[in-house]
Amino acid sequence: MKLLAHPLLQRLLGLALGAVFLYASLDKIAHPGDFARIVYHYQVIGPSQHIPPLVPNVFAVVLPWIEALVGVLLMAGIWRREAGLVTALLLVAFLAGAGSALARGIDVQNCGCFTVGEEGRRAGWLLLLEDAVLLAGAIVLAAVPARPAAAAARVEAVPATR
Repeated sequence: MKLLAHPLLQRLLGLALGAVFLYASLDKIAHPGDFARIVYHYQVIGPSQHIPPLVPNVFAVVLPWIEALVGVLLMAGIWRREAGLVTALLLVAFLAGAGSALARGIDVQNCGCFTVGEEGRRAGWLLLLEDAVLLAGAIVLAAVPARPAAAAARVEAVPATR
């Protein structure tokens, strides 16, 4: 548990997760209409007789900005635990959406993860595994408070005794 609380590990996790989320937001922010079409394809919150088109359209515009914000916060080390919690919640939602599409046999050609263009990657089991790994990192950031750097240095400087 001490390793998970180490300031260097916390910083590296924050930088890595933050970079992933910031990068993931860029193409979606630039092309919200294309991202909205990807959201519709999952058939979770897409327009239907019960859900007006405004809901998935607002989702497609707002979600990338949330991703960008938590990415910047994680990379800057500001409100790292809170940003880690939001990141974990986003990843749970992504896992639920992709898992639901897979379970219902929907072939999602472009998961909308990093690009909304034709070169996007297919939603599949590998995507779920990768998101689960990211979720583990986000949970560490959200649940494990970082030790102060001075305390971490003192622990490492104590010589081993026999």
